[in-house]
Formats: sequence, C-alpha cells, structure tokens
Amino acid sequence: MPSHQSKWVDMLVRDTSAAAMEIAGVMDEAAGKSGAQTGQQGPEQDIELVLLASAGAIQRLIAERNELRSRAETQESELTRLRRHVGLVHDSYRRLTSEFVTQFQLIDNAVSNFVSEPDKPTVKLAQEQEPASGS
Repeated sequence: MPSHQSKWVDMLVRDTSAAAMEIAGVMDEAAGKSGAQTGQQGPEQDIELVLLASAGAIQRLIAERNELRSRAETQESELTRLRRHVGLVHDSYRRLTSEFVTQFQLIDNAVSNFVSEPDKPTVKLAQEQEPASGS
C-alpha cells in the first residue's frame, strides 16, 4: 500500500510531466512558426509562448493544490466531528453499563434477601433495596 507522501509525489510528477509535455508542444509549435518567420520576432514569440504555457501550468498546479487543501480541511473537520461522536457514544455505553451493574446488584441483593428470609414480605424487601435519594 503506497504511503500518502508517495501518492503526492506521483501526482506531482504526473502534473509536472503533463506541464512539461504541454510546454514542449508549445515550443514545437513556436519552432514551426518561427521557421516560417524570419528575423528577431520568431525567438521572442517562442519565449513568450513558452512563458505563457509555463504560467498556465503553474496556475493549474496552484488550483489543484488549493483544491487538495480544501478537501484535506474538509476531511479533517469530518474526522474531528466523528471523533467527538465516538467519544459521546463511548460515554453513553459506560453510563449504560454502570446502570446495568447497579440494577443487577439490586436484583442480586433482593434475591439473596428473599432466599435468606423467606417469611419476610417481598414489598418490604423491595423498599429496603431502593437506593437512598437526596443524600
């Protein structure tokens, strides 16, 4: 599985190669035009065309970089939201588990008292097992 860094390097190489091929195409076109033209105007146009193609390639790379940054920021905020959500779910399960343990202890105590004192009324046992409130 390739790392994120190697993916970025591969993408950059691909984009740079595409930009280089575009520049080469512009240079070939300029060379064809300059062969038909004479004088000092041909090389200047060649340079201008190469510079324009380079500027276009740089603009595309910057736009793609900005898009990737935006996507990374969106994913980072989504990850933060999901981490918070997982924390809330975790806390809810802890409280639920604690409540189950408390209820099982109450049931266990009630059954133990019932078995040990068969002649005591069950209503009185239930009242004794209720947790004290307000203290």
